[in-house]
Amino acid sequence: MRTRFLVLVLVVGAVALSPGRAAAHDLRLVVRMPEETPDVLVTEAAFDDETPADEAKVTITDESGAVIAEAKTDERGVCKFARPGPGTYFATIIAYGHRDRQKFEVTAIAGPTVEYRGLRPDQTLGLVAGVGGLLLVSAGYWWVRRRKCS
Repeated sequence: MRTRFLVLVLVVGAVALSPGRAAAHDLRLVVRMPEETPDVLVTEAAFDDETPADEAKVTITDESGAVIAEAKTDERGVCKFARPGPGTYFATIIAYGHRDRQKFEVTAIAGPTVEYRGLRPDQTLGLVAGVGGLLLVSAGYWWVRRRKCS
């Protein structure tokens, strides 16, 4: 009975140490303010496999949560908006059950092209942590089992 409980605890631990997100497609949103068009805000959305997020809903909100603009992306995953006034804003996209949100700032003076891209942990790091956690749990189980048999 005690061994079964230990195995259950080890399995739960292995699941807890495995990579957090196992989405086949992770949606990524990029907000650009091109230098050549100072009155335009461009959002580009694509999945990890570079498939564009077409017909996705993009919403621009201010810091208080008030909706500034809404639109749908085209077949390339691109959506253009009139650039809002100076301040901090959020661009939120929803596509096929996936969601991403990007914070960006608009300054009073249009300068060189500015790009806001979300920071995401390296997926390889998540895989290494998950596999390492499983190996650690497995080694712990066999160590406890060996001690019990001795």
